[in-house]
Order: sequence, then structure tokens, then C-alpha cells
Amino acid sequence: MYRFCKEYGYRMEIQSMDFGALIPSVISGKADIAGSCISITEERAKSIHFSIPEYFGGFMLVARTSDLRTEEVKSNQTAGFFTKLSQSFSNNFIKENRWKLIASGLGVIIIISLLSAFFGTILGFGICMQRRSANHFVSSLAGVFINFIQGIPVVVLLMVLYYVVFASASMSGIIIATIAFSINFGAYVSEILRSGIEAVDKGQWEASSALGFNKVKTFTKVIMPQALEHIMPVYKGEFISMEKVTSVVGYIAIQDLTRASDIIRSRTYDAFFPLIVTAFIYFFLSWGLSFLLDFIKTDSEKRTHTIKGVDMNTQISANGKEKNAENNHEEVIHVEHLKKVYANAVPLKDLNASINRGDVVTIIGPSGTGKSTFLRCLNHLEIPTEGKITVLGQDIEGPKTDLCAVREQMGMVFQSFNLFPHLTIAENIMLAPMQLKKNPRQKAYEQAILLLRKVGMAEKATNYPDELSGGQKQRVAIARTLAMDPQIILFDEPTSALDPTMVGEVLSVIHNLATQGMTMLIVTHEMKFAHDVSTRIFYLDQGIVFEEGTPDEVFLNPKKDRTRIFVKRLKVFEQHITSPDYDFIALNSALSAFGEKSMLDEKRITDMQRVFEELIAQNTIPRLGASFDIGMFVEYTQETNTIFIRFVWKGETYNPLQEADKLSLLLVKSIIKVQKYTYEGETNDLAILL
Repeated sequence: MYRFCKEYGYRMEIQSMDFGALIPSVISGKADIAGSCISITEERAKSIHFSIPEYFGGFMLVARTSDLRTEEVKSNQTAGFFTKLSQSFSNNFIKENRWKLIASGLGVIIIISLLSAFFGTILGFGICMQRRSANHFVSSLAGVFINFIQGIPVVVLLMVLYYVVFASASMSGIIIATIAFSINFGAYVSEILRSGIEAVDKGQWEASSALGFNKVKTFTKVIMPQALEHIMPVYKGEFISMEKVTSVVGYIAIQDLTRASDIIRSRTYDAFFPLIVTAFIYFFLSWGLSFLLDFIKTDSEKRTHTIKGVDMNTQISANGKEKNAENNHEEVIHVEHLKKVYANAVPLKDLNASINRGDVVTIIGPSGTGKSTFLRCLNHLEIPTEGKITVLGQDIEGPKTDLCAVREQMGMVFQSFNLFPHLTIAENIMLAPMQLKKNPRQKAYEQAILLLRKVGMAEKATNYPDELSGGQKQRVAIARTLAMDPQIILFDEPTSALDPTMVGEVLSVIHNLATQGMTMLIVTHEMKFAHDVSTRIFYLDQGIVFEEGTPDEVFLNPKKDRTRIFVKRLKVFEQHITSPDYDFIALNSALSAFGEKSMLDEKRITDMQRVFEELIAQNTIPRLGASFDIGMFVEYTQETNTIFIRFVWKGETYNPLQEADKLSLLLVKSIIKVQKYTYEGETNDLAILL
């Protein structure tokens, strides 16, 4: 061939290709000459016994001029497009019923895909649970398996199983292919499931546990419906990818769709129809499977503002008078030597406490002193390091204690609400009574409406949590807790995540519960509320209940110095204004929050705001230019019921009490008891006593 090409001036290029592609390559003009033979090599001779060769070489097909073409080939090549199409279709599919090969191959692909998806999903779920195990060895083992399978090409895994693992077993290639694809699919699905589950906020687990759900019910009723939002889009894509990759099963002699196409091409040497039809079948198969998967709707895709399975038009009214909780001073919570140790902190060192039925105990103290940790230990969301906690006569860590039953009697309201986003407001309240108390759906719905009326949220029954404000969400969270008819309620900073304008509506609901004799433990920074609602105050510091007593005893006459310092510190407000573009609304809200913590009434709070607004905001700041620093210091003294306000700033001398506009002076002079202005070292110092 080299000499031939050199003689006639041709450039020679040698290509290696599959045997079945030799003749199509000559017909299509991609090659001029094609040849093939089975060569005897040293390596092949060790595995296969070859007969003694009689002829060395192979065959060649040479196409140089049109004169060499047969009349039949000429006739075919000059025929019209549709004639060629018709002949090609007949040769590839009609003749010898070759379409049956395609149908059989399609059936094989569908069987392998569906079985692999089914078993792979089950396997993936099991691996996911092992990967999330608290046992480090089990989790690591699952992680190694996942990385190993994901690192191997699926065709290699397929051939290893067929030619090595099950080589001596008389097992169908379809079964082996199903095993291979199930393992591969399971490895990927396990990570999809794990990422979806871990995307659900941890608070959902805690809220479900606090209601009394065990781990299985929490997972099936709360976590998995939310996880599906993250899982399904990725799962669908992985399933379709797996279905398309099944085209490699021909490597282990399974007559799948691609293999059927190859067989037809080897008979007809026509690449067009078999390949195009195979491509279209895979396309429509992928589209059809994707379409079927789309029928699996997640909760967000099928959510409607209705509540299924109930008569929403029924007239709901309370039966008789509202029952107040009994208040017989029976001890309901007893804590002995409670200790909680973290890796880098010890919030609780030796805490002892006793709470009686009907007590409203507010827990206050500096940040980091274990206030929230104390509540979380009470219902075992945090496991105590040492100590004993008895709730309603049961040791919560006792081997025979039903922790879920204890939690049913001791509800908890979280600062971050932790409502279930996939359920309507009414369904949030209905879920626990239906699952744990086995209440009929209609009864649970009617109870939910009554509770929503109690917290002023009945009109939002068919809304979803993301459609509510923060204050509304917290009121619903309280109603959800009340649905289990608990004897005790724990409030973990119920207003800390709320806008100041929404705090009042939540505190009002809690105050109403207190008047009904509900036993409550409340962690809060709302000191005025704590004073008004509580029967007892716990001041936590240094890992213990540092001081306890009535609100008047703790707030007005604390016995210990640390308590006195803390209470006094609560009554000091400091703010710096450094730009004319400062947030006036936020500063006013902060001043209002300070007044509420100091247990000031609305008039006193308004007086503070008016002094700042009229003297500083309206008159002083406009005179200072673009760069300045005004320090604002406010201190409330409860013994004398006086508010001391001081403003300090640098610049030219300016006394707003004399130089402010007449209207501003008229508004503030009637509320100011004592005033003093000094100017020294270019510093203005204005002191006011209200």
C-alpha cells in the first residue's frame, strides 16, 4: 500500500477502527481501502489455541473509480432521497423482523434502569444513614465505600462483577448489570439524600422532639417532607444519567438497545437508521421517565391554602369555660447539682432548683451563663454532664423513663419559632395531637382553630409560616405547644428574634397564660415583662442560680452584689451618633427597648425620646456638619424614679437649652426637672434629669 500510494502520488493515512465500521467507512468516503485480519500474537497464543495458518493476510476493499461500481450500487447511489430512506428503513427494521431486536433491547434497558433505581435508592438510603451515624467508624466506612464507588467508571465496575466476581456463577447478565448499576446509583443517591436531610434546619428536629415525637416520627413526618425539596431535583437528574449509562451493558454480552443497533449495522452496514433510531429512543425514554418522576410532587409544589380531610365550614365554639391550670404548689421540676460541660465552656456548674405547679419563673442573667442551656437540659435537648433532673416525678435520664411522654407534658417555645414550613398554620398545630394522641383529623382541626383564636391567629389558619411576620410565627408556635395540653411550658427567649414592634403581641399571649395558672419557665431580656408576669426570678451567674426571689426582691432589693451590679447595668443605655445619616428609627426603637427593660411606663419612654429628638436631632445635629461624634448616655435610677440623660460632643459652643428653636424648647422644658450645660476644651456637655 505504501508503494502504491507513492507511485500514484497519494498521501497514506492509516486508521484503526471497529470491524463493523470498515465497510460503512468505505461507502461514506471516509476511507478508500479497508482491510482486516486476526493476527496471531504471543499474548493471544497463550490464551487461545490457534489452528495452523494456511494464509497470511486479510481482505481488502478498494474503491477508486466509478467504473468499478456494480450496477446495483450505481442504482442505489443515484436513487432519490425518499427512495433511499424507504429502502434503508426496510433493510434495517422490516427485513427479517429486525425491529424486534430494538424492542427487545429497549425492554432490557427499562428493566435494568427501573430495578437499579429501586434497589439503588434503598441501598443509598442505608448508606446515608450509616454516613450520618454518630459512630465514627461506621460513618468513615460508609464514606470510604462512597468515594471508592464514585471513583470507578461504571463500565469497569460492570466488567469486574461479570468477569471476576460472578465469573463462575451461572447468573444472568441482566441480574449482574442490575447489581452493578444499583451499587453505583446507591453511592450517588446516598450523598444526595444526606445533603437534602442536612439542609433541613436543626431546629426542626428540636421542635419535633420537644413536642414528644420519637426519631422515626420526626424523620418521616417533619424532616423527610422538607428534605425532598432539596433531594428531588438532583435525584431526577441522577436517575436519567443512570438510565443513559446503561448503554454500556453490551460489554458483558447483554443485548441492550445499543447492542441491538450494532447487530443491525453489522448486517446492513448502514449507520444512519440504527444510530438515529437508538438516539431518539433514548431521548424519548429519558423524557418519559423524567415526566413520570415529575408526578412526584414535593410539599411546596402541591401546597394549597386548604386543609384536606376536614370540614372547614363547620361552626367551632369552645365547650364551656376555659379551664385554668390547677395551682396546688406541688413540685413539678426538681434539679440537683446540674452540670453541663462543653469543649470550651462550662455554662452550668452546680445548679439546683425547685419549681412548683403554677410557678412562673423568669430566668435572667448575663449572656453565656447557661440560661438557655438550663431549659434545654430540662427537656433533654442537651444531655447533662452531671446531676439529676426530675420532671413530674420522673427522672428524665432514668432507664425506664419514656422521654417522649415527659416531653408531651412539658412543651417548649423557641426563639427561632421552628414552625414546620411544609404545613399550613392549622396543620402545624394538628400534627402532634393526631400523631401522638391519635386524635381524629376533624377534632384536631377544631382544637387548632380554638387555639389560634386564643392567640389571635385564627384568620391565618390556611396560611404557611413563610407568609407570617415574626410575632405571628411566635404566637403560632405557642399555640402548637398548647395543642398537646402540657402541664409545663419552657420559653427560650421567645422575643429575642422579633422586631421591637412585635414583642408586645407575644408577651401579651404569655401574660394571659400566666393568669391562667400555667407553670412556665421563661428566659427573657424583657425586664419589665419579667417583673410583671413572674412569681419568681432566677438570676443565673457563675454556673448556678446565684439569687432567686420575688420580682421585687431581685429587681428592687437584690441581696448579692453581682445581682445588684447586673440589675443596675440593665438600666444604663449608651449610643454614639457619628453621621447625619444615622438610623433615627433604630435609635428610637433601642431607646424604647431600654425603657421597657427598665420597667418604665409609656410616658417616661416618650419623654426620653422627645428630649433626644427636639434638642439633638432637630437642633444640634444640623449644626455639626458631616463628621462628628455625639455620645448619648442614659441611666435610670429606680430608687428615686429619675432618668439621667447626658449628651457630649466636640465643636463650637452651643447650648440647645437656650439656642434651640422655640417650639422644641416649649416641648421639653415641661418635662425637664434639672439641667446643666458646660463647655470646656471644645467639648459640649449637656446633662438633663427627668
